[in-house]
Amino acid sequence: MQNNIQKTILKVTGMHCASCAAVIENALKGKSGVSSANVNFASEKLYLEFNPIEMSIARIQKLLADLGYKTAENAQETEEQAKSEKKEEIKKLKMRFAGALAIGLPLIYMVMGEMIGLPMPMIFESYGLIIQLVLSTAVILVCFDIWKSGFKNLIRLRPNMDSLIFIGTATAYFYSVVVSAFSFFGQEPEMGNVYFESAVFILIFIALGKYLEAVTKGKTGEAIKKLMGLQPKEATVIKNGQEIKIPISEVQVDDIVVVKPGEKIPVDGIIVDGYSGVDEKAITGESIPVEKKKGDEVIGATINKTGVLKFRASRIGKDTMLAQIIKIVEEAMGSKSPIQLLADKVSFYFVPTVLSIAVLSSAVWLILGQPFAFALTVFVAVLIIACPCALGLATPTAVMMGTGLAAQNGILIKSSKALEIAKDVNMIAFDKTGTLTKGEPTVTDIVQINGLASDEVLQIAASVEKNSEHPLPGHCPKRG
Repeated sequence: MQNNIQKTILKVTGMHCASCAAVIENALKGKSGVSSANVNFASEKLYLEFNPIEMSIARIQKLLADLGYKTAENAQETEEQAKSEKKEEIKKLKMRFAGALAIGLPLIYMVMGEMIGLPMPMIFESYGLIIQLVLSTAVILVCFDIWKSGFKNLIRLRPNMDSLIFIGTATAYFYSVVVSAFSFFGQEPEMGNVYFESAVFILIFIALGKYLEAVTKGKTGEAIKKLMGLQPKEATVIKNGQEIKIPISEVQVDDIVVVKPGEKIPVDGIIVDGYSGVDEKAITGESIPVEKKKGDEVIGATINKTGVLKFRASRIGKDTMLAQIIKIVEEAMGSKSPIQLLADKVSFYFVPTVLSIAVLSSAVWLILGQPFAFALTVFVAVLIIACPCALGLATPTAVMMGTGLAAQNGILIKSSKALEIAKDVNMIAFDKTGTLTKGEPTVTDIVQINGLASDEVLQIAASVEKNSEHPLPGHCPKRG
Protein backbone atom coordinates (compact mmCIF):
# COMPACT_ATOMS: atom_id res chain seq x y z
CA MET A 1 0.00 0.00 0.00
CA GLN A 2 2.86 2.37 0.88
CA ASN A 3 4.30 2.03 -2.64
CA ASN A 4 1.12 3.55 -4.08
CA ILE A 5 1.44 6.75 -2.06
CA GLN A 6 1.56 9.83 -4.28
CA LYS A 7 2.71 13.31 -3.26
CA THR A 8 1.32 16.53 -4.67
CA ILE A 9 1.03 20.22 -3.87
CA LEU A 10 -2.20 22.18 -4.34
CA LYS A 11 -2.54 25.95 -4.32
CA VAL A 12 -5.43 26.90 -2.00
CA THR A 13 -7.22 30.24 -2.23
CA GLY A 14 -9.90 31.57 0.09
CA MET A 15 -8.12 30.96 3.42
CA HIS A 16 -8.38 33.89 5.81
CA CYS A 17 -6.67 32.65 8.96
CA ALA A 18 -4.93 29.70 10.62
CA SER A 19 -8.23 28.11 11.62
CA CYS A 20 -9.10 27.82 7.89
CA ALA A 21 -5.93 25.78 7.44
CA ALA A 22 -6.89 23.60 10.42
CA VAL A 23 -10.40 23.04 9.01
CA ILE A 24 -8.95 21.83 5.68
CA GLU A 25 -6.46 19.50 7.38
CA ASN A 26 -9.07 17.95 9.66
CA ALA A 27 -11.52 17.47 6.79
CA LEU A 28 -8.95 15.64 4.65
CA LYS A 29 -7.22 13.57 7.32
CA GLY A 30 -10.46 11.77 8.04
CA LYS A 31 -10.87 10.63 4.43
CA SER A 32 -9.90 7.16 3.26
CA GLY A 33 -6.85 7.20 1.01
CA VAL A 34 -5.36 10.42 2.43
CA SER A 35 -2.29 9.57 4.51
CA SER A 36 -1.08 13.13 5.13
CA ALA A 37 -2.44 16.66 4.64
CA ASN A 38 -0.48 19.73 5.73
CA VAL A 39 -1.63 23.25 4.94
CA ASN A 40 0.87 26.11 5.02
CA PHE A 41 -1.23 29.22 5.60
CA ALA A 42 1.70 31.55 4.82
CA SER A 43 2.34 30.08 1.34
CA GLU A 44 -1.33 29.11 0.75
CA LYS A 45 -0.34 25.58 -0.24
CA LEU A 46 -1.66 22.13 0.64
CA TYR A 47 0.96 19.36 0.81
CA LEU A 48 -0.77 16.03 0.22
CA GLU A 49 0.19 12.37 0.44
CA PHE A 50 -2.56 10.08 -0.81
CA ASN A 51 -3.29 6.74 -2.44
CA PRO A 52 -4.53 7.46 -6.01
CA ILE A 53 -6.42 4.14 -6.03
CA GLU A 54 -8.66 5.24 -3.14
CA MET A 55 -8.62 9.00 -3.59
CA SER A 56 -8.24 11.33 -6.60
CA ILE A 57 -7.17 14.96 -6.97
CA ALA A 58 -10.62 15.76 -8.42
CA ARG A 59 -12.36 14.38 -5.29
CA ILE A 60 -10.01 16.32 -3.02
CA GLN A 61 -10.73 19.52 -4.95
CA LYS A 62 -14.47 18.83 -4.69
CA LEU A 63 -14.17 18.32 -0.91
CA LEU A 64 -12.36 21.64 -0.53
CA ALA A 65 -14.84 23.39 -2.81
CA ASP A 66 -17.65 22.21 -0.51
CA LEU A 67 -15.72 23.83 2.36
CA GLY A 68 -15.55 27.10 0.41
CA TYR A 69 -11.95 26.98 -0.86
CA LYS A 70 -10.65 26.99 -4.42
CA THR A 71 -7.69 24.79 -5.37
CA ALA A 72 -5.36 24.37 -8.32
CA GLU A 73 -2.49 22.00 -8.96
CA ASN A 74 0.68 23.89 -8.22
CA ALA A 75 2.28 24.15 -11.65
CA GLN A 76 5.68 25.85 -11.47
CA GLU A 77 4.98 29.48 -12.17
CA THR A 78 7.50 31.84 -13.67
CA GLU A 79 8.96 34.35 -11.26
CA GLU A 80 7.32 37.24 -13.13
CA GLN A 81 3.87 35.60 -13.10
CA ALA A 82 4.03 34.78 -9.39
CA LYS A 83 5.22 38.30 -8.57
CA SER A 84 2.49 39.84 -10.70
CA GLU A 85 -0.30 37.85 -8.99
CA LYS A 86 0.99 38.62 -5.50
CA LYS A 87 1.46 42.30 -6.38
CA GLU A 88 -2.14 42.47 -7.63
CA GLU A 89 -3.45 40.96 -4.39
CA ILE A 90 -1.37 43.33 -2.24
CA LYS A 91 -2.56 46.30 -4.33
CA LYS A 92 -6.19 45.27 -3.85
CA LEU A 93 -5.80 44.96 -0.06
CA LYS A 94 -3.91 48.26 0.09
CA MET A 95 -6.74 50.02 -1.79
CA ARG A 96 -9.30 48.47 0.57
CA PHE A 97 -7.42 49.75 3.62
CA ALA A 98 -6.90 53.20 2.08
CA GLY A 99 -10.58 53.44 1.12
CA ALA A 100 -11.80 52.38 4.58
CA LEU A 101 -9.42 54.83 6.27
CA ALA A 102 -10.39 57.75 4.02
CA ILE A 103 -14.11 57.19 4.61
CA GLY A 104 -13.69 56.47 8.31
CA LEU A 105 -11.48 59.46 9.21
CA PRO A 106 -14.37 61.98 9.48
CA LEU A 107 -16.22 59.57 11.77
CA ILE A 108 -13.10 59.09 13.88
CA TYR A 109 -12.74 62.90 14.02
CA MET A 110 -16.37 63.25 15.19
CA VAL A 111 -15.91 60.76 18.03
CA MET A 112 -12.34 61.54 19.14
CA GLY A 113 -11.99 65.21 18.16
CA GLU A 114 -14.12 66.60 20.93
CA MET A 115 -12.23 64.54 23.53
CA ILE A 116 -8.92 66.20 22.61
CA GLY A 117 -10.34 69.70 22.13
CA LEU A 118 -10.57 69.87 18.33
CA PRO A 119 -13.18 72.25 16.85
CA MET A 120 -16.39 70.52 15.76
CA PRO A 121 -18.05 71.75 12.51
CA MET A 122 -21.73 72.69 12.81
CA ILE A 123 -22.79 69.97 10.33
CA PHE A 124 -21.33 67.30 12.63
CA GLU A 125 -23.32 68.66 15.58
CA SER A 126 -26.57 68.97 13.59
CA TYR A 127 -26.46 65.73 11.60
CA GLY A 128 -23.94 63.69 13.59
CA LEU A 129 -26.01 60.52 13.86
CA ILE A 130 -26.92 60.44 10.16
CA ILE A 131 -23.32 61.10 9.11
CA GLN A 132 -22.08 58.30 11.39
CA LEU A 133 -24.66 55.91 9.93
CA VAL A 134 -23.73 56.77 6.32
CA LEU A 135 -19.95 56.65 6.86
CA SER A 136 -19.99 53.41 8.85
CA THR A 137 -22.19 51.77 6.19
CA ALA A 138 -19.73 52.89 3.50
CA VAL A 139 -16.77 51.43 5.44
CA ILE A 140 -18.63 48.12 5.83
CA LEU A 141 -19.27 48.02 2.07
CA VAL A 142 -15.58 48.64 1.36
CA CYS A 143 -14.60 45.84 3.76
CA PHE A 144 -17.54 43.60 2.85
CA ASP A 145 -15.22 40.69 1.91
CA ILE A 146 -14.37 40.33 5.61
CA TRP A 147 -18.06 40.17 6.56
CA LYS A 148 -18.78 37.77 3.69
CA SER A 149 -16.03 35.37 4.75
CA GLY A 150 -17.03 35.51 8.41
CA PHE A 151 -20.74 34.98 7.71
CA LYS A 152 -20.22 32.09 5.26
CA ASN A 153 -18.01 30.20 7.68
CA LEU A 154 -20.42 30.89 10.53
CA ILE A 155 -23.42 29.38 8.75
CA ARG A 156 -21.29 26.38 7.77
CA LEU A 157 -20.60 25.91 11.51
CA ARG A 158 -16.88 26.34 10.88
CA PRO A 159 -16.27 29.81 12.34
CA ASN A 160 -12.88 31.39 11.67
CA MET A 161 -11.17 34.62 12.73
CA ASP A 162 -13.27 36.58 10.22
CA SER A 163 -16.36 35.17 11.95
CA LEU A 164 -15.28 36.82 15.22
CA ILE A 165 -14.78 40.12 13.40
CA PHE A 166 -18.15 39.77 11.64
CA ILE A 167 -20.09 39.03 14.82
CA GLY A 168 -18.39 41.82 16.77
CA THR A 169 -18.70 44.57 14.15
CA ALA A 170 -22.18 43.50 12.96
CA THR A 171 -23.46 43.50 16.56
CA ALA A 172 -22.06 47.00 17.20
CA TYR A 173 -23.35 48.31 13.84
CA PHE A 174 -26.89 46.89 13.92
CA TYR A 175 -27.38 47.81 17.57
CA SER A 176 -26.41 51.38 16.66
CA VAL A 177 -28.78 51.31 13.68
CA VAL A 178 -31.66 50.33 16.01
CA VAL A 179 -30.76 53.08 18.49
CA SER A 180 -30.56 55.57 15.61
CA ALA A 181 -33.97 54.49 14.34
CA PHE A 182 -35.49 55.22 17.78
CA SER A 183 -33.85 58.65 17.78
CA PHE A 184 -35.35 59.46 14.39
CA PHE A 185 -38.79 58.90 15.97
CA GLY A 186 -38.19 61.42 18.71
CA GLN A 187 -36.45 59.29 21.33
CA GLU A 188 -33.02 60.97 21.23
CA PRO A 189 -30.37 58.61 22.70
CA GLU A 190 -27.11 59.66 24.24
CA MET A 191 -24.28 59.54 21.69
CA GLY A 192 -22.55 57.04 23.94
CA ASN A 193 -25.26 54.54 23.13
CA VAL A 194 -24.24 54.16 19.48
CA TYR A 195 -21.12 52.22 18.47
CA PHE A 196 -20.68 53.04 14.78
CA GLU A 197 -17.11 54.16 15.45
CA SER A 198 -16.28 50.79 17.11
CA ALA A 199 -17.26 48.86 13.96
CA VAL A 200 -15.35 51.33 11.77
CA PHE A 201 -12.20 51.34 13.94
CA ILE A 202 -12.13 47.55 13.99
CA LEU A 203 -12.64 47.10 10.25
CA ILE A 204 -9.95 49.68 9.43
CA PHE A 205 -7.42 47.96 11.69
CA ILE A 206 -8.34 44.51 10.34
CA ALA A 207 -8.00 45.80 6.77
CA LEU A 208 -4.54 47.14 7.67
CA GLY A 209 -3.63 43.82 9.30
CA LYS A 210 -4.67 41.82 6.24
CA TYR A 211 -2.68 44.13 3.97
CA LEU A 212 0.48 43.75 6.10
CA GLU A 213 -0.15 39.99 6.29
CA ALA A 214 -0.28 39.76 2.48
CA VAL A 215 2.99 41.72 2.22
CA THR A 216 4.62 39.30 4.68
CA LYS A 217 3.28 36.24 2.86
CA GLY A 218 4.54 37.66 -0.43
CA LYS A 219 8.06 37.98 0.91
CA THR A 220 8.20 34.45 2.30
CA GLY A 221 8.05 32.83 -1.13
CA GLU A 222 10.75 35.01 -2.71
CA ALA A 223 13.48 32.39 -2.26
CA ILE A 224 11.50 29.72 -4.12
CA LYS A 225 10.71 32.19 -6.90
CA LYS A 226 14.42 33.03 -7.20
CA LEU A 227 15.27 29.35 -7.47
CA MET A 228 12.65 28.98 -10.20
CA GLY A 229 14.10 32.03 -11.90
CA LEU A 230 17.48 30.30 -12.27
CA GLN A 231 16.06 28.21 -15.11
CA PRO A 232 16.14 29.84 -18.58
CA LYS A 233 12.84 30.26 -20.40
CA GLU A 234 14.05 29.07 -23.81
CA ALA A 235 16.36 26.40 -25.23
CA THR A 236 18.13 26.09 -28.60
CA VAL A 237 17.64 22.61 -30.06
CA ILE A 238 18.68 21.00 -33.34
CA LYS A 239 15.66 19.94 -35.43
CA ASN A 240 16.10 18.68 -39.01
CA GLY A 241 19.66 19.96 -39.03
CA GLN A 242 18.67 23.49 -37.98
CA GLU A 243 19.04 25.35 -34.68
CA ILE A 244 15.66 26.61 -33.43
CA LYS A 245 14.64 28.30 -30.18
CA ILE A 246 11.73 26.71 -28.31
CA PRO A 247 10.17 27.23 -24.84
CA ILE A 248 11.90 25.11 -22.23
CA SER A 249 8.60 23.30 -21.55
CA GLU A 250 8.74 21.84 -25.09
CA VAL A 251 12.20 20.26 -24.73
CA GLN A 252 11.98 16.45 -24.91
CA VAL A 253 14.30 13.75 -23.61
CA ASP A 254 17.01 12.90 -26.22
CA ASP A 255 16.71 16.31 -27.93
CA ILE A 256 20.12 17.72 -28.94
CA VAL A 257 20.51 21.08 -27.19
CA VAL A 258 23.05 23.75 -28.16
CA VAL A 259 24.43 26.15 -25.54
CA LYS A 260 26.73 29.03 -26.50
CA PRO A 261 29.19 30.88 -24.22
CA GLY A 262 27.42 32.99 -21.60
CA GLU A 263 24.10 31.13 -21.92
CA LYS A 264 22.39 29.09 -19.23
CA ILE A 265 22.08 25.35 -19.71
CA PRO A 266 18.29 24.73 -19.89
CA VAL A 267 17.99 21.07 -18.78
CA ASP A 268 20.16 18.20 -17.52
CA GLY A 269 21.98 16.16 -20.15
CA ILE A 270 25.11 14.41 -21.49
CA ILE A 271 27.56 16.27 -23.74
CA VAL A 272 27.86 14.83 -27.27
CA ASP A 273 30.17 17.50 -28.70
CA GLY A 274 32.23 20.48 -27.52
CA TYR A 275 34.53 21.59 -24.73
CA SER A 276 33.96 24.33 -22.18
CA GLY A 277 34.10 25.46 -18.57
CA VAL A 278 30.71 25.49 -16.82
CA ASP A 279 29.91 27.63 -13.79
CA GLU A 280 27.95 25.30 -11.47
CA LYS A 281 28.09 27.61 -8.45
CA ALA A 282 24.32 28.15 -8.30
CA ILE A 283 23.67 24.40 -7.96
CA THR A 284 26.75 22.77 -6.40
CA GLY A 285 28.48 25.70 -4.72
CA GLU A 286 31.69 24.94 -6.62
CA SER A 287 33.44 28.30 -7.05
CA ILE A 288 35.67 27.47 -10.04
CA PRO A 289 34.08 26.64 -13.43
CA VAL A 290 34.18 22.90 -14.08
CA GLU A 291 35.82 21.52 -17.22
CA LYS A 292 33.28 19.77 -19.45
CA LYS A 293 33.93 17.55 -22.48
CA LYS A 294 32.19 14.83 -24.51
CA GLY A 295 30.53 12.25 -22.25
CA ASP A 296 30.33 14.56 -19.19
CA GLU A 297 27.05 15.46 -17.51
CA VAL A 298 25.71 19.03 -17.43
CA ILE A 299 23.14 20.40 -15.00
CA GLY A 300 20.24 22.67 -15.89
CA ALA A 301 20.46 26.32 -14.70
CA THR A 302 24.29 26.32 -14.70
CA ILE A 303 26.17 28.75 -16.99
CA ASN A 304 28.33 27.83 -19.96
CA LYS A 305 31.38 30.09 -19.75
CA THR A 306 33.68 29.54 -22.77
CA GLY A 307 33.11 27.07 -25.63
CA VAL A 308 30.00 25.89 -27.49
CA LEU A 309 28.41 22.71 -26.08
CA LYS A 310 26.00 20.26 -27.65
CA PHE A 311 24.33 17.81 -25.31
CA ARG A 312 21.57 15.22 -25.32
CA ALA A 313 18.73 16.08 -22.87
CA SER A 314 18.43 13.35 -20.22
CA ARG A 315 16.18 14.93 -17.56
CA ILE A 316 13.53 17.57 -18.19
CA GLY A 317 10.80 19.37 -16.24
CA LYS A 318 10.27 18.08 -12.73
CA ASP A 319 13.06 15.50 -13.11
CA THR A 320 15.92 18.02 -13.39
CA MET A 321 18.28 18.55 -10.49
CA LEU A 322 17.04 22.14 -10.02
CA ALA A 323 13.42 20.91 -9.87
CA GLN A 324 14.42 18.36 -7.23
CA ILE A 325 16.14 21.07 -5.18
CA ILE A 326 13.02 23.26 -5.42
CA LYS A 327 10.91 20.27 -4.35
CA ILE A 328 13.09 19.67 -1.28
CA VAL A 329 12.87 23.33 -0.27
CA GLU A 330 9.08 23.42 -0.85
CA GLU A 331 8.57 20.26 1.21
CA ALA A 332 10.66 21.78 3.99
CA MET A 333 8.54 24.93 3.85
CA GLY A 334 5.36 22.84 3.90
CA SER A 335 6.39 20.55 6.74
CA LYS A 336 5.29 21.47 10.24
CA SER A 337 7.51 21.80 13.27
CA PRO A 338 6.24 20.62 16.68
CA ILE A 339 5.57 24.20 17.79
CA GLN A 340 3.50 24.89 14.65
CA LEU A 341 1.41 21.76 15.18
CA LEU A 342 0.60 23.10 18.65
CA ALA A 343 -0.31 26.53 17.25
CA ASP A 344 -2.60 24.96 14.62
CA LYS A 345 -4.33 22.83 17.25
CA VAL A 346 -4.90 25.87 19.45
CA SER A 347 -6.27 27.97 16.57
CA PHE A 348 -8.73 25.20 15.56
CA TYR A 349 -10.43 25.27 18.97
CA PHE A 350 -9.79 28.95 19.60
CA VAL A 351 -12.69 30.54 17.68
CA PRO A 352 -15.53 28.56 19.30
CA THR A 353 -13.89 29.09 22.69
CA VAL A 354 -13.72 32.87 22.19
CA LEU A 355 -17.37 32.97 21.06
CA SER A 356 -18.39 31.13 24.21
CA ILE A 357 -16.34 33.42 26.47
CA ALA A 358 -17.80 36.54 24.77
CA VAL A 359 -21.39 35.36 25.32
CA LEU A 360 -20.62 34.33 28.91
CA SER A 361 -18.90 37.65 29.71
CA SER A 362 -21.79 39.78 28.48
CA ALA A 363 -24.32 37.54 30.23
CA VAL A 364 -22.47 37.84 33.56
CA TRP A 365 -22.44 41.65 33.36
CA LEU A 366 -26.17 41.69 32.56
CA ILE A 367 -26.86 39.44 35.55
CA LEU A 368 -24.77 41.77 37.75
CA GLY A 369 -27.09 44.64 36.79
CA GLN A 370 -25.05 46.47 34.17
CA PRO A 371 -26.98 48.10 31.30
CA PHE A 372 -27.26 46.33 27.96
CA ALA A 373 -24.95 48.89 26.26
CA PHE A 374 -22.14 48.00 28.68
CA ALA A 375 -22.67 44.24 28.22
CA LEU A 376 -22.60 44.78 24.44
CA THR A 377 -19.29 46.62 24.71
CA VAL A 378 -17.81 43.71 26.66
CA PHE A 379 -19.13 41.21 24.08
CA VAL A 380 -17.59 43.11 21.15
CA ALA A 381 -14.30 43.72 23.01
CA VAL A 382 -13.77 40.02 23.79
CA LEU A 383 -14.47 39.00 20.17
CA ILE A 384 -12.19 41.59 18.60
CA ILE A 385 -9.25 41.62 21.00
CA ALA A 386 -9.06 37.81 20.90
CA CYS A 387 -8.42 37.57 17.12
CA PRO A 388 -4.96 35.96 17.01
CA CYS A 389 -4.35 36.04 13.24
CA ALA A 390 -0.62 36.22 13.94
CA LEU A 391 -0.84 32.91 15.84
CA GLY A 392 -1.26 30.94 12.63
CA LEU A 393 1.03 33.14 10.52
CA ALA A 394 4.12 33.61 12.71
CA THR A 395 5.52 30.07 12.74
CA PRO A 396 5.04 29.14 9.05
CA THR A 397 6.38 32.55 8.01
CA ALA A 398 9.49 32.05 10.14
CA VAL A 399 9.99 28.53 8.71
CA MET A 400 9.55 29.75 5.13
CA MET A 401 11.93 32.67 5.58
CA GLY A 402 14.51 30.42 7.28
CA THR A 403 14.45 27.61 4.72
CA GLY A 404 14.23 30.07 1.82
CA LEU A 405 17.19 32.18 2.91
CA ALA A 406 19.19 29.01 3.60
CA ALA A 407 18.40 27.73 0.08
CA GLN A 408 19.62 31.01 -1.41
CA ASN A 409 22.91 30.46 0.39
CA GLY A 410 23.25 26.86 -0.76
CA ILE A 411 21.96 25.19 2.43
CA LEU A 412 19.06 22.77 1.97
CA ILE A 413 16.93 22.18 5.09
CA LYS A 414 14.82 19.05 4.59
CA SER A 415 12.18 19.69 7.26
CA SER A 416 11.02 22.41 9.63
CA LYS A 417 11.56 20.01 12.52
CA ALA A 418 15.27 20.00 11.65
CA LEU A 419 15.19 23.80 11.58
CA GLU A 420 13.55 23.95 15.02
CA ILE A 421 16.07 21.64 16.70
CA ALA A 422 18.96 23.51 15.01
CA LYS A 423 18.82 25.98 17.90
CA ASP A 424 20.45 23.30 20.06
CA VAL A 425 23.38 22.74 17.66
CA ASN A 426 26.70 23.83 19.14
CA MET A 427 29.14 22.22 16.69
CA ILE A 428 29.15 21.79 12.89
CA ALA A 429 31.53 19.53 10.91
CA PHE A 430 32.28 20.41 7.27
CA ASP A 431 33.53 17.62 5.02
CA LYS A 432 34.75 19.56 1.98
CA THR A 433 37.69 21.91 1.60
CA GLY A 434 36.50 25.29 0.42
CA THR A 435 32.96 25.01 1.84
CA LEU A 436 33.44 28.19 3.85
CA THR A 437 35.14 30.27 1.14
CA LYS A 438 33.72 33.39 -0.54
CA GLY A 439 32.46 31.34 -3.48
CA GLU A 440 34.82 32.65 -6.13
CA PRO A 441 38.63 32.71 -6.54
CA THR A 442 40.59 35.94 -6.16
CA VAL A 443 44.23 37.01 -6.20
CA THR A 444 45.51 37.26 -2.61
CA ASP A 445 49.28 37.81 -3.09
CA ILE A 446 51.72 38.86 -5.82
CA VAL A 447 55.17 37.34 -5.27
CA GLN A 448 58.15 39.30 -6.59
CA ILE A 449 60.67 37.35 -8.72
CA ASN A 450 64.06 38.25 -10.19
CA GLY A 451 63.88 41.71 -8.68
CA LEU A 452 60.74 42.67 -10.59
CA ALA A 453 58.30 44.99 -8.82
CA SER A 454 54.78 43.79 -8.02
CA ASP A 455 53.20 45.97 -10.74
CA GLU A 456 55.62 44.57 -13.35
CA VAL A 457 54.79 40.98 -12.35
CA LEU A 458 51.08 41.80 -12.59
CA GLN A 459 51.58 43.44 -16.03
CA ILE A 460 53.42 40.39 -17.40
CA ALA A 461 50.76 38.00 -16.01
CA ALA A 462 47.96 40.11 -17.51
CA SER A 463 49.61 40.16 -20.97
CA VAL A 464 50.10 36.36 -20.92
CA GLU A 465 46.46 35.67 -20.05
CA LYS A 466 44.96 38.33 -22.31
CA ASN A 467 43.53 35.85 -24.84
CA SER A 468 43.24 32.92 -22.43
CA GLU A 469 39.93 31.18 -21.76
CA HIS A 470 41.13 29.74 -18.46
CA PRO A 471 38.67 30.66 -15.68
CA LEU A 472 41.20 31.77 -13.07
CA PRO A 473 43.10 34.72 -14.67
CA GLY A 474 39.83 36.60 -15.23
CA HIS A 475 39.59 37.13 -11.46
CA CYS A 476 42.71 39.28 -11.33
CA PRO A 477 41.89 42.44 -9.33
CA LYS A 478 43.36 44.72 -11.99
CA ARG A 479 44.76 44.35 -15.48
CA GLY A 480 48.25 45.65 -16.46
